[in-house]
Amino acid sequence: MTVLDSSALIPLAWVGRLDLLDAVFADLRTVDPVREEVLTPGKPGTAALDAFLEDVTVHDVPAEAGDVAALERIETTDAAVVLLAAERAEPLVANDRGLVAVARSHDVETWWVTSVLLRAATEGILSGEEASDVLYDLVDEGMNLHPKVYSRLQRKLDDVGE
Repeated sequence: MTVLDSSALIPLAWVGRLDLLDAVFADLRTVDPVREEVLTPGKPGTAALDAFLEDVTVHDVPAEAGDVAALERIETTDAAVVLLAAERAEPLVANDRGLVAVARSHDVETWWVTSVLLRAATEGILSGEEASDVLYDLVDEGMNLHPKVYSRLQRKLDDVGE
């Protein structure tokens, strides 16, 4: 089981690989504002996200999300996914450094999109070469990734391929 943030959903939709979330995690959930955020007509991947989210459990925003957002200086939607993950003791998949830092301060296990990609490769869902291609596509489509992270992940994916 895992909680999904828009910062993870959007880049995976850009490259047509939302299926990796289903393949790595058994039960997916998010909050209603994430759903609303990613279903923006006219943006790339919106139709794929709409279809994908049909099988994702969507929760209301926890009552205390506004207070947590104000204290942590984050958006209410970000506070909502952190609180949902903390309440259910489930990991959070996000691709936002600030959100990940807040989630970790709430003892929430966090996964980056790159973590999902590496898990898919190590579990044989993707070959190392296929995972490298997805990584390239993610960066090519605009997902921000520090060069050191890119090179380290590429090395790990090369090792999977051997």
